[in-house]
Amino acid sequence: MTKFFLLKYIAFFSGCVACFTLHTQFAVPAVIASCLTGLIGSFIPFPKQYANHPYAAIYAGSFAGMCSQGLINTYWELAIISFIGASLYVLTTKHFNGFGGKLGSIAFVSVALFVLAKGLAA
Repeated sequence: MTKFFLLKYIAFFSGCVACFTLHTQFAVPAVIASCLTGLIGSFIPFPKQYANHPYAAIYAGSFAGMCSQGLINTYWELAIISFIGASLYVLTTKHFNGFGGKLGSIAFVSVALFVLAKGLAA
């Protein structure tokens, strides 16, 4: 289970950072940045035992990486969002079958929880 979570976290973080960097540093529109991240991520070879889960985590991370630069200031914040997102993904793996709506919901909830916690701490 820890290998599964670690792989999910790395995949989610990679997707999140790639999308965020593309649209904040290179002025690529957020939707295009997410699509490119998902497309490029689909060519990364992962062990067959994990099925499509790493690819889904990359794509969910790219959804989370679409957030505004006004909300996220550092890559450490992206790491925290990725931890929340990977945790939610692993926790909901057996509860929601398929990927329709699940990936975007996980991305939204992970960013929303982070922004809420950040707002409460300030």
